[in-house]
Amino acid sequence: MEIRIRTVLGSFEIDLLRRLDTGFTATAVLQVVGGADGFRLREVPVSPPVRKRYDLTEGVTEGGRLWDLYALAIDGDQPAGFMATTYQRWNGRQVVNELHVAPTYRRRGVARELIGIAQVTARENAAREIWLETQNVNVAAVRAYRRLGFALTGIDTTRYPPPYADEVALFMSAAVPPAPGDPASQPTGGQSADAMGGAGLTDR
Repeated sequence: MEIRIRTVLGSFEIDLLRRLDTGFTATAVLQVVGGADGFRLREVPVSPPVRKRYDLTEGVTEGGRLWDLYALAIDGDQPAGFMATTYQRWNGRQVVNELHVAPTYRRRGVARELIGIAQVTARENAAREIWLETQNVNVAAVRAYRRLGFALTGIDTTRYPPPYADEVALFMSAAVPPAPGDPASQPTGGQSADAMGGAGLTDR
């Protein structure tokens, strides 16, 4: 596997993007267990499995959404993954608007490569954090994001209209790691040298 990253969406890249398989199948979901002053997530099995596919045609390939940076991962003539990111100046967030990895390329480092591009962009923008949104039905994505250093920062139980009204929005964020060679990136006093911690995406 020799992954190349394209950051310009011309006709060639858009054709590949249309072919990118964004689907997943989940045999469990994250159920929100709430109380008067808080909540927790509990993984519960579901039957039949949840099957979902994210449509990138509307907005991305048709030019409906203007994001700051696009990154398309390509292996030969095959689309392997896609990431779009935007800097929100008002609150200093580098938002990962889209992140998808084709099934045959999951757990092979493609998501980490794409998130790495978002990290570089976040440093260039002096962002205070990297932020994204996923759903409680995408358990594999939540696990993967945690491996990439993201932590849960909030939920919205009423964000989505039908037919997805039973899904819960999960918001996650990660610190912006220092640049390689930056003194702040060196381990001190027993801290891990891995700036991302140890908490990606079965790659959604």
